[in-house]
Amino acid sequence: MPPRLTQQYSSFVAFYSCSRQLGSRSIVTAQCRRIYDRNSAPVRISRALGNKRCFHASNPTYAPKNPYDVLGVKKDAAAADIKKAYFSLARKFHPDTNPDKSAREKFVEIQEAYDTLKDDKKRAAYDQYGSASQQQGFGPNSAGFGGGGAFRGGFQQGGFGGFQDFSELFGGGKRQAPHGDLFEQLFGGSFGGSSRGPRANVRGSDIETALNISFLEACKGTAKTVSVQPVVSCNSCSGSGLKEGAKRTTCSTCNGTGEQTFVINNGFQMSSTCGTCKGVGSTIPRSGQCSSCGGAGKVRVKKTVQVNIPAGVEDGMTVCIPKAGDAPISGSGSTGDLLVRVHVARSNVFQRQGSNIFYNAKIPFYTALLGGRVRVPTLDGDVDVRVPGGTQPGEEMVLKGRGIPSVVSTGTGDLFVKFSLSIPRTMTKRQRELVEQYANEAEGKPTSGTSSASSTPGSTSAKSDGSNSEGRAEEGEGPREDSEEKKKRATG
Repeated sequence: MPPRLTQQYSSFVAFYSCSRQLGSRSIVTAQCRRIYDRNSAPVRISRALGNKRCFHASNPTYAPKNPYDVLGVKKDAAAADIKKAYFSLARKFHPDTNPDKSAREKFVEIQEAYDTLKDDKKRAAYDQYGSASQQQGFGPNSAGFGGGGAFRGGFQQGGFGGFQDFSELFGGGKRQAPHGDLFEQLFGGSFGGSSRGPRANVRGSDIETALNISFLEACKGTAKTVSVQPVVSCNSCSGSGLKEGAKRTTCSTCNGTGEQTFVINNGFQMSSTCGTCKGVGSTIPRSGQCSSCGGAGKVRVKKTVQVNIPAGVEDGMTVCIPKAGDAPISGSGSTGDLLVRVHVARSNVFQRQGSNIFYNAKIPFYTALLGGRVRVPTLDGDVDVRVPGGTQPGEEMVLKGRGIPSVVSTGTGDLFVKFSLSIPRTMTKRQRELVEQYANEAEGKPTSGTSSASSTPGSTSAKSDGSNSEGRAEEGEGPREDSEEKKKRATG
């Protein structure tokens, strides 16, 4: 190795050793990155809460593994499939049943993976942020702009005072340190310098809120209002934080650079955002602070924002209102957005699948047999639907274009009408006789009802043949009348 590169590499190892001696427990977020030297474990430099600057070396074998790979399931696997895979692997690698020395370590991995995926919030965090979400202290808003009240305006600045990333840790590359070439080879960028000057403008935070709407409002679209409390510039001081006639003074901690520099072994330098001025480079004297915002330059105010819900929105979708979020804490960065999460109520009439809706229409059995018409509700009111004769239970009819407009395209879904039979629980005597007669005829069973019913055509044919006595016998009424007359005569 050339002497110059050897010296640079030694400086890097010295920095790594120093980072191990700090001994603080790091809190890793999605911005965490890893660097590797040639003989040691990876060095993890993390964002931390508060004003701590935390470094530690982590064992590569302890790095969190992908829980989906550990359990052998797909990323979109259902909770039941994940649970099934967990129990199967847990039985296989349980230390009490598996004598293999590596079984215990494998069992721990399986348990940790299941702990992550069985919890919906942990699973969603892993899907969005990866393995960083499994570290202690992780939170999507851990370095954000929180609500709350360090300032009179009702908000406080996020607690992160550490390094944003390696470019902030070692500088933006305007001034090269002796070790810049080595870091450029390792990371493909310039390190070791310091971008002297106030911190760049940052974007304001997004505001998240929820909105409940009805099923019909989701299908047709609607306009609602939500109440929020965004961070805005103070009207009294126009966002400067100064009262009239006051001026900002140069920060005594960083001398106006917005950064603090630390020197480690062998002259190695580290830079981070100044904790006093938060990277601005200047501070406001206590006597010069605006009385309305306490020198923050920002306040929270109550606002009512109109939210236009598009037709076809589904439950859980988020509607974004640009520039309706928080203003940046400092500087003139862009304002955040308002993110409205929509919750759609269930319908008592329809079932929804995407842009299609489904309705279960109950029809009488005689309508299914003979055909007829039935009233079917739609999103635009009831309509008459013709039911063909011989309709079977479970058959469907499609009403084209009667569904929900697609929120991502110009098309409209369909209405599927599924027919089911409505069977009466009680019948009149006449109705029962008719149904029994139909059943007997359908099965070819002769009954007394069918004989009497068929007597009329029998008597007609008998009369045509000239056999009147046989006709009276078939009708069954003639013989009874003759016997009654004989009884009257005998008594008379």
